[in-house]
Amino acid sequence: GCKIKTLRSKTNTYIKTPVRGDEPIFVVTGRQEDVQVAKQEILAAADHFSQIRATRKTSGNFSSSSSSSPSSSNGPNVTTKEVRVPFKVVGLVVGPKGATIKRIQEETQTYIVTPSRDKDPVFEIIGCPENVEKARQEIESYINLRTKGYAE
Repeated sequence: GCKIKTLRSKTNTYIKTPVRGDEPIFVVTGRQEDVQVAKQEILAAADHFSQIRATRKTSGNFSSSSSSSPSSSNGPNVTTKEVRVPFKVVGLVVGPKGATIKRIQEETQTYIVTPSRDKDPVFEIIGCPENVEKARQEIESYINLRTKGYAE
């Protein structure tokens, strides 16, 4: 629910979510390009959760993957990597109205979960291994670019 609200504001779309028990169909309304972005993110998230469910069914004990190599439990070509950043730069990485993180997701064809304010400053990047690595590098170089010259 909260992810959909974030996606609504991030993509400037209206997203009608399926009722539990009904067909899992999301109705997305907005500008065509915004709808496309929202659709890609919903599909990436659905794929990610399907992978998690499959992992839970097969392994019994589930642990979050933060490996950069694709593991058999995380699907044939999907990996998840956690990127820890200094707490004070989370807002910088997200950008105004999510613009920076949205740009990184689009450029790298990944799905990036932004940390909540009350959680550890860890971004979760989901996608194929080479794109996940590109997104990680993009986040780190963006932080370096925007914070160089400032004392820690």
